[in-house]
Amino acid sequence: MNRTTRIWALSGAAAVSVGFTRFGYALILPAMQTDLKLNYAQAGWLNTANSLGYLLGALLTILVVARLGNRFLFASGLVVTTSSLLATGMTYDFEWLTLYRFLAGFGAAGAFICGGVLSGVLGTRAIVIFFSGGGLGMLLTGAVLPWLFYDTGADAWPWAWLVIGAICIPLSFAAIAASARIQEPSLPTQSASWTWRLCIVEFTAYFFFGLGYIAYMTFIIAWVKHQTTDPSRLASITSIMWILLGAMTLVAPVIWRKVFNGRRDGMPMALALLVLACGAALPLLVPNLIGIWLSALMVGASVFMVPSAVTGFVKTNLPAPAWGNALAVATSLFALGQAIGPVVCGWISDLTGSLSSGLAASAGLLFLAAVLAFCQRPLSPMAAGRSDYTRSTR
Repeated sequence: MNRTTRIWALSGAAAVSVGFTRFGYALILPAMQTDLKLNYAQAGWLNTANSLGYLLGALLTILVVARLGNRFLFASGLVVTTSSLLATGMTYDFEWLTLYRFLAGFGAAGAFICGGVLSGVLGTRAIVIFFSGGGLGMLLTGAVLPWLFYDTGADAWPWAWLVIGAICIPLSFAAIAASARIQEPSLPTQSASWTWRLCIVEFTAYFFFGLGYIAYMTFIIAWVKHQTTDPSRLASITSIMWILLGAMTLVAPVIWRKVFNGRRDGMPMALALLVLACGAALPLLVPNLIGIWLSALMVGASVFMVPSAVTGFVKTNLPAPAWGNALAVATSLFALGQAIGPVVCGWISDLTGSLSSGLAASAGLLFLAAVLAFCQRPLSPMAAGRSDYTRSTR
């Protein structure tokens, strides 16, 4: 397996852990609600269970990555995630569905965090390609799922999970095979110390990104549903929107290549968040199909560049043994934001009686994140602890 093949194979993990597990779920949930007669509290709890699993997985990664290594956590995370996706399609019991959504989030955290670390070993281009892999899951689910439910009805949701799980099996195998040929950056014999206070601005921006982006992804589907009552038209709009999101995510590495090369400050994250915030606000300013399509283009081109940016920041500023721990801390903050974002924006929408208020809050949070990221400065080698990287500790 040559270097280029390794990079693209590794990106399949992002498709599994984010593209299918998180964004695919957004398209399946309405069918599950209809067929299983879930109320909004139950549907929300499935979201919360997945977010809690992701948060716990990120926190556990902080504790064990230096001892177990990124490659082990990456592989085991993919196995847990893929198994959970398959299992979700094999039960109608709400308690088991909750458990499988929790486990899917738990496994996805290790795969996503450690995949980012391993891609960093291969270079900045590999980081951007790795995270853009999430677009593959969005592209495939957008092309198939809305029409599946339109043609066969809501009771086809178990088959949707089984097909997604089946697709994730070869993607996971390829990603694990690629990771086995990448040098492990976190070794017990090397110091993993780093100064978290110097990264607090970038990591806080990442928290607000978690708050804002997940609220957009949650409310944009509901917002689109309010624009049309025709099932065929809704399936068409949703499918095209998801395809545009996925396609732009896949081409994003080309668009952002020059921005990411050689930057050690918060500018890449700030610019990605600025584009994302504008895309989130666009349906409010242009409340028609053109606004939805343009929003999908802008969000797709930027949403996965934010985790690419925080990974690039860690890679260029901290010693390699600290990458896994630092990214786990950043992802824990992101996961916390992701867990409470829909609740906050939902409360705002309920308070105002308008879904547009939830979208506006999402855009505002993303603009705030962009401002914070812009304030992040490069870390000096000594302050960041990079002097520890070149030697082992006793």
